[in-house]
Amino acid sequence: MASTLVIVESPAKSKKIQQILGSNYVVKASVGHMRDLPQHDLGVDLETLKPTYEISPDKKAVVADLRKLVKRCPKVVLATDPDREGEAIAYHLRVALGLPADVERVSYQEVTESAIKKALANPSRIDTDLVAAQESRRVLDRLIGYLVSPALTKQAGINLSAGRVQSVAVRTVVDREREIESFKPRGYQSVTLALADYNLKAPLDLKPFVAEGERLWHPEQAKPFLGSQKVQLGRLTEKPSEVKPRPPFTTVTMQSAAGKLYGMSASQVMQAAQKLFEQGAITYHRTDSPNLSEEGIAKAQHYLQSQGLPIAQKVAKYKMKAGAQEAHEAVRPTDIALEVAGQTDSEKQLYKLIRERALLSVMPVGVDNVTKMTFVSERKVMNRDGDMVNPTFSISGRMMHEKGWRAYVQVEPISAEDKPLPKLTKGTLFSGMVTAKEEYTKPPSRYNEQSLIKALESAGIGRPSTYAAIMENIKGRKYIIPETGSKAKSPNFRPGKLGFYIVDALSEFQFMGYKYTRGVESSLDKVAAGKMGYLNIVRPVLQGLQEDIASRLKGGLLAENAPCPGCGQIVIQKTSNKGRGKSNVYWMHLDPGHADSCHKYLNDNAGSPSLPEPEQRAECPNCSKDVLRKKRADGGAFWVHADKSHVTACGHKYLDDRDGAPALKPKAKTEPCSECGAVLKRIYSRKKEHWLWVHDDNDNPECGSKFVDDVDGRPANAGQTAS
Repeated sequence: MASTLVIVESPAKSKKIQQILGSNYVVKASVGHMRDLPQHDLGVDLETLKPTYEISPDKKAVVADLRKLVKRCPKVVLATDPDREGEAIAYHLRVALGLPADVERVSYQEVTESAIKKALANPSRIDTDLVAAQESRRVLDRLIGYLVSPALTKQAGINLSAGRVQSVAVRTVVDREREIESFKPRGYQSVTLALADYNLKAPLDLKPFVAEGERLWHPEQAKPFLGSQKVQLGRLTEKPSEVKPRPPFTTVTMQSAAGKLYGMSASQVMQAAQKLFEQGAITYHRTDSPNLSEEGIAKAQHYLQSQGLPIAQKVAKYKMKAGAQEAHEAVRPTDIALEVAGQTDSEKQLYKLIRERALLSVMPVGVDNVTKMTFVSERKVMNRDGDMVNPTFSISGRMMHEKGWRAYVQVEPISAEDKPLPKLTKGTLFSGMVTAKEEYTKPPSRYNEQSLIKALESAGIGRPSTYAAIMENIKGRKYIIPETGSKAKSPNFRPGKLGFYIVDALSEFQFMGYKYTRGVESSLDKVAAGKMGYLNIVRPVLQGLQEDIASRLKGGLLAENAPCPGCGQIVIQKTSNKGRGKSNVYWMHLDPGHADSCHKYLNDNAGSPSLPEPEQRAECPNCSKDVLRKKRADGGAFWVHADKSHVTACGHKYLDDRDGAPALKPKAKTEPCSECGAVLKRIYSRKKEHWLWVHDDNDNPECGSKFVDDVDGRPANAGQTAS
């Protein structure tokens, strides 16, 4: 019998680890978060800010099974993912399962035998600071979602949602779109030197003549530079330049590369990476680090040497971005010798990309010969300071000298090309011609998924592990819309009508500011480091939200609206999903309080509100209680008891409509089933538009057939006379 229970997050990972550990262990999955804030309530006391947690409805069976195993196993080990979410899951498992505060917590970066056994041999305790950081983030997101979204919905008259990061992501796209819309192309003079006897063109160095960010906007500004003139090669430098390998993948660079190369969305990349991690093929894929661990470097070097391939004398190191949170090593294969891994095409493609990046990162750098030339004109032109100076024209070229790692690229192509320059001697005088060409400024490019994620990461907005879900959310709600008809693997984004509305409605809210959002992320990092408390970050945010909702919410009604034909107050159009692809359009008062003296629901008549027909009441022909006339979707009518409690005593839930009056349904024709002897009842199916027979009050008859076909008014299996 197993003596140790190991709890991980995913079922796939539990199977892999079970194979590694053997029969002395039982490995089970929590299937992600199993204890969370309530699904349909705020779940946070607005006075104390204490969150209330409950077992998620779909995880109650999982928790019940784990509790049984806890009683049977003398020892429990929590082995959830090595990040803030994983730490929080471990904490909630401890609470839900009644485990001691010092329950063992183990972390590992890869699902391999050596990593798992090393982790079990070096257990630690749950990091309460990481748990506090995750709880802070969860509560902040809940407060914004549950306080701002209803206010936004009421303002618009349609369901809208706000999010701490998602709304700022939408703002980023909206701001860029408005930049493009307001952009007006402006002509400028592009001044270039061409040498008469060489295929060489060098642009004018503008810095002495215009302020930073300015250009030669008018042809008159270019005139002093133009025409035939003598120029001297005043500066010539030729030196080698190292070209470092592309770095191993962080979460964001992995999403970007797979998106550009294969057209995969961030969500698809993360799903494929999760599967590869669970299969034990790659290290943990939620990371901000672009560097391999010493172990990862050694494995890659050993493999390359075994294949007779070169390795770098000194492995390149890459700078980690400021504010990096999940500083595990970069993503790499656990077995670098394995050329193919994964079960689906997406997983296999992603694995090849990860493997190539990891291998190339320990190979020799490339070397390019870089040449820079600066030509000094004989002319004198007045600079910004009013001094007469000689204009200069500069150009640079690059030629590959040693391929290094670039000789072994197979998956991710290299786009850079050689740019040769002629062999010239410093100090030589040349005859040149300077000309001007009118060009026009261009608007900024629209974001696609990869560039939007990169922009958010660069601005410190959100975390790499959440970007995929955010992209799916704002696309799914049509706050941003991918352009159709594009040949690009990753289409550009435009804001949707709802995206514009949300950004404008919340434009004065504090959490919509780029700096504010970055500051919150920094505060969460401080909580994780034990340098800030939960209340110190959550309370100021709540106070700001309450002030913003009370006085800074903008925007008018988006919903179709009209005066109520009954009371004159505003009513808005609603649509309810009736299932099976059907929907029902109706109207409700914008202010529910107005329905008290009018009608709660109004009918829709060709897109306009209409009062419901007057209620029709009559006596039930069986029990004499009040019954109400209702309309069917097909235009017919039926009757029901006004007080549902009368149905049991009456015995008739629904009554037929005959010429506008209630009538008892005809007594159903019955006949015994020839197979099992149970009573069959003849009914008419409106959906199938024919008669059939059904076992009365028996969903599992002994004959195994609940329904029996009708043949000329009798069951198809008829064997006895109808009653």
